[in-house]
Amino acid sequence: MEVILLLKVNKLGDSGKIVKVKSGYARNYLIPQGKAILADKKNIKSFEAQQVKLKEKNISELLFAKSRAEKVRQIKSITIPSKVGKENKIFGSVGIRDIIKEMSQIGIKIHKKEIKLPNGLLRYVGEHKVIFQPHSEVYEYFVVNIIAKK
Repeated sequence: MEVILLLKVNKLGDSGKIVKVKSGYARNYLIPQGKAILADKKNIKSFEAQQVKLKEKNISELLFAKSRAEKVRQIKSITIPSKVGKENKIFGSVGIRDIIKEMSQIGIKIHKKEIKLPNGLLRYVGEHKVIFQPHSEVYEYFVVNIIAKK
């Protein structure tokens, strides 16, 4: 099935590109998410007419994502207190929700999809590198410091 990408999709291509994908991937993910439209003659002609507006929208989203990443770059790290057991292992784990809660207290609003934990859930006291990715082209690293709660 051929689709026209409306947004840049990792491992597929940039916006405006016509790509061939499996029909289930197009029907169940790309089209409902608004990332692509079916590549028939009607949609190709209408897409060419709207391509300028779409590029402007993508540029504005990219600039917005860069400004949000700059805010995260300025804070560099956050501290999350947690109950600690033996060998500096915390009870439970620190996950994305805990990070979002701490960031919102600082004044930075982020979404669950924008946080990547490269090593999985955080289970030990110390500093952990976390990725903030608000856009496919923009990412920023910051440190989550887990300390023992007193």
